[in-house]
Amino acid sequence: MNASTLANPIPMPNFGSESADSATNPRLKILIVDDNPIILKTLGMKLRSSGFEVLVAEDGAKAVSTVRREKPDLILLDICFPPDVGHGGGVAWDGFLILNWLRRMDEAVNTPIVIITGEDPAKYKQRCLSAGVADFFTKPIDPEQLLQAIHQILGLVPAEEPPVPPPPASPKVLFIDDENDWRFMATVYLQEAGYEVLTARDASEAMAHTQTMGPDLIILDLNLAGVSALPLLRNLKELHPQVPVLVYTALQHDQEAIDNLLGQGADYYLSKTTMGEMLRTVQSALGVLPPQ
Repeated sequence: MNASTLANPIPMPNFGSESADSATNPRLKILIVDDNPIILKTLGMKLRSSGFEVLVAEDGAKAVSTVRREKPDLILLDICFPPDVGHGGGVAWDGFLILNWLRRMDEAVNTPIVIITGEDPAKYKQRCLSAGVADFFTKPIDPEQLLQAIHQILGLVPAEEPPVPPPPASPKVLFIDDENDWRFMATVYLQEAGYEVLTARDASEAMAHTQTMGPDLIILDLNLAGVSALPLLRNLKELHPQVPVLVYTALQHDQEAIDNLLGQGADYYLSKTTMGEMLRTVQSALGVLPPQ
């Protein structure tokens, strides 16, 4: 049994909507016949969230009455049931007896039936398929695989979810300082603010990183292990003239010295004071101001 054997075309469900107007956009009905309340609940939730109307029956008698009243579009049927004396007038229903009677009912003669069972598939699968069921699933059931099978059986193509745009790339900051604690603290503050951080302790590491990472901003300590970083500043600006360089130093400079540094390629000058001040300068340099 497959979708091509159904007597009438099946309307498309309104996937993802629980408030569809049933008069103009009826949802397909799926009947779950299983005595396990956990199966009824979990599969019911999955199917409802996918846009189907869900009916449940815990025994054969309830299944028969529900089919006559509701005329489901597809039935999920377990094989093994406890004795159904209370509801079925003494009939010892099992999945095969239910299946046989469904095929004798005008309301279900062409309804696709999918077996869901915890029994050994080697024992029952071939018998079920020979009886004309549309598919066979062994518990525990993968809900996504079952849902995919239901769509295929009913000839449905679920609406594709719109692609999620990739998150914007984090700005890359190269932090150059020979002191371990400054590199560590700067990394903590910048990463928590959403920046990608790479550090270098000397000129050779800095030049290697600029070749590979393509920084959006460079923070440069002017004194690297007692050596002036001015030659490195000039090399960095030559390689990346559009990348702002923030000179960050514990040395004291008067305004004339600061203007000289700015004239040699530095875009910003900042004394080593607090991490917060450094972060605000970085945000300003990259056009991202901190919240007021």
